[in-house]
Amino acid sequence: MHVCMLTAGAFPPDERLARAGAALRAGGHAVTVCARGTGGPTEAIVDGIDVRRLPDDELYSGPKGILDGARYALSYVQPAWLRAASEIDDERAIDVCCVTDLDLLKTGLKIGTKLDIPTVADLPSAPAATAAAESARGSRFRQYARRVFHSPWRRGRLLGKRVPDVDRLVTTCEEARSEYVRGKGIDPEHVAVVRETVDSDLAADTEPADGFGFDPETAFVATVVADGVSQESLETVVVAAARAADRAADLRVLIVGDLEEAVLDDLERLARRRLAAGRISFRTEDVKLTSYLAASDVCVLPERSHATETTVPRAFFTALALGVPMVASETPPLKRLLERTGAGLCVRHGTGALAGALVKLADPNRQASLAANARVAAEGAFDSERDAEKLRELYESLLATPEPDVTVPRADS
Repeated sequence: MHVCMLTAGAFPPDERLARAGAALRAGGHAVTVCARGTGGPTEAIVDGIDVRRLPDDELYSGPKGILDGARYALSYVQPAWLRAASEIDDERAIDVCCVTDLDLLKTGLKIGTKLDIPTVADLPSAPAATAAAESARGSRFRQYARRVFHSPWRRGRLLGKRVPDVDRLVTTCEEARSEYVRGKGIDPEHVAVVRETVDSDLAADTEPADGFGFDPETAFVATVVADGVSQESLETVVVAAARAADRAADLRVLIVGDLEEAVLDDLERLARRRLAAGRISFRTEDVKLTSYLAASDVCVLPERSHATETTVPRAFFTALALGVPMVASETPPLKRLLERTGAGLCVRHGTGALAGALVKLADPNRQASLAANARVAAEGAFDSERDAEKLRELYESLLATPEPDVTVPRADS
């Protein structure tokens, strides 16, 4: 089987796309990723995956690019990806087209119709899928056009009208599946959950981060996952950490993520006002979250936006694989998973609840118990190979030949 995957982002580093490609490759299938890219080669092989890149600075340049942009804005069908898929199919026939971004959903469906092949959509929950990420790429006019033509309203309309047309929909958790089935009217038999689980051997392959200015072996280190978190939620974390420090004398908090400079300045000022500047530090450099979690005693998953209330952040499964207990906001999927695994505490939004949870987890015995539960979950029910096998079976079922009807008609009496 040859699967062509379309993404409006860059590849790598898309981790979910990389895992899906690796799962299919492990089953003996060929995978081609058609991605956006700048500065790199237009064709490459990445871990056995054939990558075709469409340079961002050429997509809408020149007469053809301007016409492509106008067609995309009006119809939500991206001509550049259509042409790329056609060229890929000429080299090796595509058997399944997979779309990993809502922006390319109609494009993927058009490819499926043109080539007479099934189309798979691999999307997060509906609100997360319709919340377009802000992009600084391109001219001011392009950014303005993106806000107008790719508004959440238009994206939501696209989701509701076109997602039912795909042959299979893959999403990330049971709550998201329910949202698609009940809210979008998709046949439940066509929606599958493939979680963003990670290899349970991750701990053995990860080098803990260093250079903290304190000894992580003796300190109680809590790493806060800041990506996708509002400034208000991060301010709650800072105040809670300052309060918890009165009862957990060795507490050190690392807030890790790509923070805007203005937000970072505000949080640093708040930490100084709360007399916690020495206990709270920020890590915005390009170092993998995995390395920080490997050096931590606790992973904190703060309250996130409405768009992520029916998603599970990848950091949850990373922490499981590393055996790191968690403190998480009380969203339905995180509450369900923490109750199932016993790998952490779920708390309501607020400084008091979060501070209390940090103090509880400062107890080494409590830490050890929850860490053991996390490792058991990562090696058992949340083993990444289970999800890889489930994904392979989903794709293979699309090409399975149905059994012929061999019913023998009954003779007339």
